Amino acid sequence: MALSFLFPKQTLQPPVIESDGAWVFFGGAFRSWGIQNDDGSFTSRQIFAHSNPHTGAGRGINSYTHVLTPYHWHLYQTETFDVKSGVLCYLLDGKEGKLQAGETVTIPPEHWHTFWSDPASGVDLEVNITVRGGPNPGFDESFVRNFYGYLSSCTMQNIPPNPIQMLTFMYSADVVLEMPLNIGRVANYTLGNWVGWLGGFKSEYPEFAEPKAK
Repeated sequence: MALSFLFPKQTLQPPVIESDGAWVFFGGAFRSWGIQNDDGSFTSRQIFAHSNPHTGAGRGINSYTHVLTPYHWHLYQTETFDVKSGVLCYLLDGKEGKLQAGETVTIPPEHWHTFWSDPASGVDLEVNITVRGGPNPGFDESFVRNFYGYLSSCTMQNIPPNPIQMLTFMYSADVVLEMPLNIGRVANYTLGNWVGWLGGFKSEYPEFAEPKAK
């Protein structure tokens, strides 16, 4: 866009795609698979390596140095976390909890939440995250690949993520971040939508697109 020269962009690093279809980010610390379900819902299968500093250090360290979903809520989608192995810690509307393998939690729209792998578990966290509802794709496979692909690129180059780019992702996925004075939704529209567009930020990048069949 016309003002994109005012917003420097870092180099994006395409993820490794393994033979089983896993998209690998953060130098192998985080793997994801996308599953489109017959009922129209979408499931992201995710594995967080417990022994890696990017995914096994818990909460409370710089978010661009490890895989941590910011505290947020969804405008339209209901989200279910189904733990397959390890221990998932979560913060839901200000209250912390834990899920063991075989346990689930369902989070309706407009409820604050985030989650992380329990560093004391000593086991990789494997969780299926299923989203349903909403007039837009929202949290879908494209969002997972682009959001984590961008964060992984920043982390592996030791560069903090650009806040405008982050809000561009959030606006595209109908996700609202925690911000001072509860201005997250306004910030999505003004900064993520308009400033992001003027600055040349995107919600999808070719580096994180599905490879074309040869």
